[in-house]
Amino acid sequence: MAMKLTLEFGGREFTLTSNEPPEVVDEVKKRLEKSLKEYEEYVDEFPREDVLFVILANAILQQIEMEKRMEEIVAKLKEWSYEGGVV
Repeated sequence: MAMKLTLEFGGREFTLTSNEPPEVVDEVKKRLEKSLKEYEEYVDEFPREDVLFVILANAILQQIEMEKRMEEIVAKLKEWSYEGGVV
């Protein structure tokens, strides 16, 4: 069942529809609200689209950092496994 997620940012309302489970949608909404609140003060100084682009770029940067960290963890686990260690 599709769920709607509605948020306000910079005087504009944004609505997304998702087929994800309610707990996932709630977590996405919570995280979006947190990010938007952190950048709300910049909407008076910069165009809303620029602020949203910065939020998106930061989210992608965090994703890249997490992927790199996961690769390091997987490599370490494989190294331990080859050394006969218990994983």
